[in-house]
Amino acid sequence: MSARPGLAVPAPAARLLAPLAAEARRRGLALYAVGGCVRDWLLGRPTLDLDLAVAGDPDPIARVCGRLVGGRPEPFGRFGTRRVVGPRWRVDVAATRTEAYPEPAALPVVAATGVPIEQDLLRRDFTINSLAARLDDGSRALADPCGGLRDLKARMVRVLHADSFRDDPTRVFRAARFLGRFRFRPAPGLVARARAALKAGHAARLSRRRLLHELVCLLGEKDPRPAFALLARWGYLSLFHPKFPARAALPPGVEPRLAALALALGPEKGRDFADSFPFERRFRVRLHEALALAFSDKAPRAAPDSLALAAARRALPRLPLAALKPCFLRGEDLIKAALKPGPSFHRILDEAARLQRAGRLKSRAAALAWLRADAPHKRGWNQLENPSGKG
Repeated sequence: MSARPGLAVPAPAARLLAPLAAEARRRGLALYAVGGCVRDWLLGRPTLDLDLAVAGDPDPIARVCGRLVGGRPEPFGRFGTRRVVGPRWRVDVAATRTEAYPEPAALPVVAATGVPIEQDLLRRDFTINSLAARLDDGSRALADPCGGLRDLKARMVRVLHADSFRDDPTRVFRAARFLGRFRFRPAPGLVARARAALKAGHAARLSRRRLLHELVCLLGEKDPRPAFALLARWGYLSLFHPKFPARAALPPGVEPRLAALALALGPEKGRDFADSFPFERRFRVRLHEALALAFSDKAPRAAPDSLALAAARRALPRLPLAALKPCFLRGEDLIKAALKPGPSFHRILDEAARLQRAGRLKSRAAALAWLRADAPHKRGWNQLENPSGKG
């Protein structure tokens, strides 16, 4: 192991970590800050997302953490991690472990837990994430068995071993995120290995659930476009969708960005995109509503969902102002105009909705005037649909 002098930890994180270190010391547990938070501290970047590793049982540390951050420790994932989410902090606490990959693109299996931190760091994705700072003894000594500090200084993303993308092709998406976020460069061989994992079919074995997780992480970046550009050159964007719209204009927020991608694909491909991922049912319904709203030729009958409305407005900025408002004309208006309820109601309301969408009916008053002016003609629609007058 390469051990270095103590890491400078930002004051807010240091205040949170101090009682956790004291609890670990009282229990005789080695406790480390690991991975992304250590990387960000070394880069001088703020983070409220902490990863902690315990060479032993993580539950006592997670319970104290819950009291400190105002959240309840919850199991996260399948590897014994405890996640604590409070109003400000998100902290993952896990036991140190080693892992093995039974086959390409499979989720790893835990080989051992409570191992020394050097072994734990060797299972990680990139050298810049294979860093740990010792907390329980107060030293904050930096463990760097893979040369992560060297690569941070060189502004380089490097995998830990030649089969990294074979074992876990999702690392390719993470590599693109880090390259885009930090404006780093890929280490020699990284791009060739990413392309080889795709050509060998390893990436194609990823489940839609795992791909969705990577897409959500990409969309959570401040600017996903640099990562999308890299993934497009490497051939990976087609795993999300064969026509993935990497250049679509993206608003802030993951869910609005997912809606923007679906709308950029168009009505049919957008539905295919929405249905291909294991979204929660409620969110899938909202995506379908956004697609229906954007590509209909009629104003909606009811007030649209807020996500759908915002997505349609962004996708179609030249639509008339009233086009996406609920249809001005209602069934009771037709009854007041002495029209009898029947099949013609739907034709009249549909026609009013089409005129509103096209910008020809710009207000409720205009819609009522259109109805009054043409009411005698509209009474004949029932006869056109049912000329015999029989049910």
